[in-house]
Amino acid sequence: MLDKIRQFIQSIVFKTKLKQHQREKQISSLNSAKTVGIVCLVDNEINWNTIKTAIKEFQDKGAKVEVMGVFYGNLKPLWFIETLNVTLCSDKELGLMQIPTGMHLDEFLSKEFDLLINFSITEHFAPFYIAALSKAKFKIALDTQINRNHFDLLLKLEKTNMNDFKEQLIHYLSEINI
Repeated sequence: MLDKIRQFIQSIVFKTKLKQHQREKQISSLNSAKTVGIVCLVDNEINWNTIKTAIKEFQDKGAKVEVMGVFYGNLKPLWFIETLNVTLCSDKELGLMQIPTGMHLDEFLSKEFDLLINFSITEHFAPFYIAALSKAKFKIALDTQINRNHFDLLLKLEKTNMNDFKEQLIHYLSEINI
Protein backbone atom coordinates (compact mmCIF):
# COMPACT_ATOMS: atom_id res chain seq x y z
CA MET A 1 0.00 0.00 0.00
CA LEU A 2 2.78 2.43 0.95
CA ASP A 3 4.60 1.58 -2.31
CA LYS A 4 1.53 2.49 -4.40
CA ILE A 5 1.12 5.80 -2.55
CA ARG A 6 4.87 6.46 -2.90
CA GLN A 7 4.77 5.75 -6.66
CA PHE A 8 1.73 8.00 -7.11
CA ILE A 9 3.39 10.91 -5.28
CA GLN A 10 6.68 10.34 -7.11
CA SER A 11 4.82 10.46 -10.42
CA ILE A 12 3.07 13.73 -9.57
CA VAL A 13 6.28 15.40 -8.34
CA PHE A 14 8.22 14.21 -11.39
CA LYS A 15 5.59 15.43 -13.87
CA THR A 16 5.44 18.81 -12.12
CA LYS A 17 9.24 19.21 -12.23
CA LEU A 18 9.34 18.03 -15.84
CA LYS A 19 6.97 20.83 -16.90
CA GLN A 20 9.51 23.37 -15.61
CA HIS A 21 12.46 21.52 -17.15
CA GLN A 22 14.25 22.94 -20.17
CA ARG A 23 17.60 22.04 -21.65
CA GLU A 24 19.69 22.60 -24.74
CA LYS A 25 20.39 19.35 -26.62
CA GLN A 26 23.76 18.79 -28.24
CA ILE A 27 25.46 15.52 -29.13
CA SER A 28 28.77 14.74 -27.45
CA SER A 29 31.44 12.05 -27.70
CA LEU A 30 34.13 10.46 -25.56
CA ASN A 31 36.70 12.92 -26.89
CA SER A 32 34.57 16.07 -27.05
CA ALA A 33 32.91 15.97 -23.61
CA LYS A 34 34.56 18.47 -21.27
CA THR A 35 32.08 18.00 -18.43
CA VAL A 36 30.49 14.66 -17.55
CA GLY A 37 27.80 13.97 -14.99
CA ILE A 38 27.25 10.45 -13.74
CA VAL A 39 24.21 9.24 -11.84
CA CYS A 40 24.42 5.81 -10.28
CA LEU A 41 22.99 3.50 -7.69
CA VAL A 42 25.63 2.75 -5.07
CA ASP A 43 24.46 -0.73 -4.21
CA ASN A 44 27.43 -3.02 -4.65
CA GLU A 45 31.20 -2.79 -4.70
CA ILE A 46 31.73 -4.56 -8.04
CA ASN A 47 29.38 -2.15 -9.84
CA TRP A 48 30.99 0.84 -8.12
CA ASN A 49 34.47 -0.31 -9.22
CA THR A 50 33.22 -0.60 -12.82
CA ILE A 51 31.81 2.94 -12.64
CA LYS A 52 35.15 4.19 -11.26
CA THR A 53 36.95 2.76 -14.32
CA ALA A 54 34.55 4.70 -16.58
CA ILE A 55 35.18 7.87 -14.53
CA LYS A 56 38.93 7.38 -15.03
CA GLU A 57 38.49 6.96 -18.80
CA PHE A 58 36.67 10.29 -19.04
CA GLN A 59 39.21 12.00 -16.78
CA ASP A 60 42.07 10.62 -18.90
CA LYS A 61 40.43 12.35 -21.90
CA GLY A 62 40.48 15.64 -19.97
CA ALA A 63 36.85 15.74 -18.86
CA LYS A 64 35.75 17.05 -15.48
CA VAL A 65 33.54 14.34 -13.97
CA GLU A 66 30.96 14.76 -11.22
CA VAL A 67 29.07 11.84 -9.71
CA MET A 68 25.74 11.80 -7.89
CA GLY A 69 25.34 8.42 -6.26
CA VAL A 70 22.10 7.17 -4.71
CA PHE A 71 22.27 4.88 -1.70
CA TYR A 72 19.17 3.38 -0.09
CA GLY A 73 20.29 3.31 3.52
CA ASN A 74 21.71 5.44 6.31
CA LEU A 75 25.22 4.05 6.72
CA LYS A 76 27.53 4.41 3.75
CA PRO A 77 29.19 1.19 2.64
CA LEU A 78 32.78 0.86 3.86
CA TRP A 79 34.06 0.48 0.29
CA PHE A 80 32.50 3.79 -0.83
CA ILE A 81 34.62 6.90 -0.38
CA GLU A 82 33.11 10.31 -1.05
CA THR A 83 35.46 12.77 -2.74
CA LEU A 84 35.07 16.31 -4.07
CA ASN A 85 33.60 15.07 -7.33
CA VAL A 86 31.48 12.28 -5.81
CA THR A 87 28.37 13.01 -3.73
CA LEU A 88 26.10 10.44 -2.14
CA CYS A 89 22.36 10.93 -1.79
CA SER A 90 21.20 8.67 1.05
CA ASP A 91 17.91 8.02 2.86
CA LYS A 92 18.26 11.39 4.61
CA GLU A 93 18.01 13.24 1.26
CA LEU A 94 15.45 10.80 -0.16
CA GLY A 95 12.92 10.91 2.64
CA LEU A 96 9.90 8.66 3.00
CA MET A 97 8.76 9.19 -0.60
CA GLN A 98 12.30 8.53 -1.91
CA ILE A 99 12.29 11.76 -3.93
CA PRO A 100 15.81 13.24 -3.97
CA THR A 101 16.19 16.71 -2.41
CA GLY A 102 18.92 18.88 -1.00
CA MET A 103 21.49 21.51 -1.86
CA HIS A 104 23.93 19.08 -3.52
CA LEU A 105 21.17 17.70 -5.71
CA ASP A 106 20.01 21.18 -6.77
CA GLU A 107 23.59 22.09 -7.72
CA PHE A 108 23.99 18.87 -9.71
CA LEU A 109 20.68 19.32 -11.55
CA SER A 110 21.49 22.91 -12.51
CA LYS A 111 24.79 22.05 -14.22
CA GLU A 112 24.75 21.85 -17.99
CA PHE A 113 27.02 18.84 -18.44
CA ASP A 114 28.16 18.06 -21.98
CA LEU A 115 27.30 14.46 -21.21
CA LEU A 116 25.24 12.76 -18.52
CA ILE A 117 25.21 9.01 -17.97
CA ASN A 118 22.64 7.20 -15.90
CA PHE A 119 24.62 4.17 -14.73
CA SER A 120 21.60 2.71 -12.95
CA ILE A 121 20.91 -0.65 -14.60
CA THR A 122 17.89 -1.40 -12.42
CA GLU A 123 14.67 0.58 -12.30
CA HIS A 124 14.86 2.74 -9.19
CA PHE A 125 13.07 6.07 -9.07
CA ALA A 126 15.76 8.27 -7.47
CA PRO A 127 18.56 7.74 -10.05
CA PHE A 128 16.03 8.03 -12.89
CA TYR A 129 14.59 11.25 -11.40
CA ILE A 130 18.03 12.86 -11.06
CA ALA A 131 19.18 11.87 -14.56
CA ALA A 132 15.91 12.76 -16.29
CA LEU A 133 15.75 16.22 -14.70
CA SER A 134 19.40 17.07 -15.37
CA LYS A 135 20.10 20.00 -17.70
CA ALA A 136 22.81 17.99 -19.45
CA LYS A 137 23.08 18.47 -23.20
CA PHE A 138 23.45 14.79 -24.09
CA LYS A 139 21.99 12.05 -21.87
CA ILE A 140 22.67 8.32 -22.01
CA ALA A 141 20.92 5.46 -20.20
CA LEU A 142 19.95 1.83 -20.48
CA ASP A 143 17.13 1.19 -22.96
CA THR A 144 13.98 0.78 -20.87
CA GLN A 145 10.43 1.90 -21.49
CA ILE A 146 10.58 4.68 -18.90
CA ASN A 147 13.94 6.00 -20.20
CA ARG A 148 12.82 6.34 -23.82
CA ASN A 149 11.23 9.78 -23.42
CA HIS A 150 13.99 11.34 -21.33
CA PHE A 151 17.36 10.30 -22.78
CA ASP A 152 19.12 10.96 -26.08
CA LEU A 153 21.06 7.71 -26.48
CA LEU A 154 19.79 4.39 -25.15
CA LEU A 155 21.95 1.29 -24.89
CA LYS A 156 20.29 -2.08 -25.37
CA LEU A 157 22.11 -5.00 -23.77
CA GLU A 158 21.66 -8.75 -24.16
CA LYS A 159 22.77 -9.27 -20.56
CA THR A 160 22.06 -6.40 -18.22
CA ASN A 161 25.16 -5.94 -16.11
CA MET A 162 27.35 -2.98 -15.25
CA ASN A 163 30.45 -4.15 -17.08
CA ASP A 164 28.61 -4.69 -20.39
CA PHE A 165 26.90 -1.31 -20.01
CA LYS A 166 30.25 0.43 -19.46
CA GLU A 167 31.87 -1.36 -22.41
CA GLN A 168 29.00 -0.47 -24.77
CA LEU A 169 28.97 3.10 -23.49
CA ILE A 170 32.67 3.63 -24.17
CA HIS A 171 32.40 1.87 -27.54
CA TYR A 172 29.53 4.01 -28.85
CA LEU A 173 30.88 7.26 -27.46
CA SER A 174 34.22 6.49 -29.16
CA GLU A 175 32.42 5.97 -32.49
CA ILE A 176 30.77 9.40 -32.47
CA ASN A 177 32.79 11.87 -34.53
CA ILE A 178 32.23 15.53 -33.79
